[in-house]
Formats: sequence, structure tokens, C-alpha cells
Amino acid sequence: MKRIIVNSSMSILFLAMSLSCGSSSSPVTPVIPDGAWAGTVLGESITFTVDDGQVKDLHFTFVYWGMTLPADTVIWTPDDAAIMSNEFHMTDTLSIGYYSYSLNINGTYNPPSEFSGMLGTVGAFDSLGTHFTTSDSLSWSANRQ
Repeated sequence: MKRIIVNSSMSILFLAMSLSCGSSSSPVTPVIPDGAWAGTVLGESITFTVDDGQVKDLHFTFVYWGMTLPADTVIWTPDDAAIMSNEFHMTDTLSIGYYSYSLNINGTYNPPSEFSGMLGTVGAFDSLGTHFTTSDSLSWSANRQ
């Protein structure tokens, strides 16, 4: 009879422990506060708005230059992007005459009040068989304003 009581007590103990531990579900995704965000990329400002789970109105200026590529300034304003699992991704392209530019930007929300990420960009000049390019990979960060 003692053995049955001990086994029953152990079973109840294990059941209580497993219930107190909860399930192994994924962690809760933090809520990203809506509002204005601002930071820097190579000393230039980067600004955007977070609104209802989307990055909107991203804006930053980038100067392309290289030994063979004339200096050119591009003001980047890519389309809005959804924030999924605390991350967003944007791409954009621009062609003006013999010049073309591309942008890839990734951002991750770091609670409680920072976004940071990497951006990659390429500038190219093509004319009459002449081709020059310059590319950059840069880190950036922004804080809620």
C-alpha cells in the first residue's frame, strides 16, 4: 500500500511541474511603437515612420562616388514595407540617363526603442561601352523620436 501512495505522489508531482512550466511556444513578439524614427548612415540622416506594423516614408540621402564614377547624390524614398518577426526589408532601383542605382535595406527592431540593420547599394554608369560601378555595404541605426 505504501508503494501505491509513493507512486501516486510522484505522478502528481511530475504533473504539477509540467503544468507550471507551460508549453514550449515561441516567445511573445514585442509591440513596436508607432511614431517617428531617426538615425544615421555614414553621417547622413535616415528617417522613417512606423505605423500599424509597417515602415513608411523612409528617407535618406546617399552620395555615390568612386575613382571612376562621378559624384552623384541620390535621395532614397523606397515603398513602404511590412514588419514581420521584428524585421523589415526594402529594395529600390533608380535609373537616370546613363546612371543606375539599387538599394537593399534590412532593419531589425531591438526593444525597447532601436532599429538597426545593414544596407547595400550599387551605383553604375554605362555609356558607349564604358562601365563604372561603386558599391557599399553599411550599417545603420535609428531611435524613436
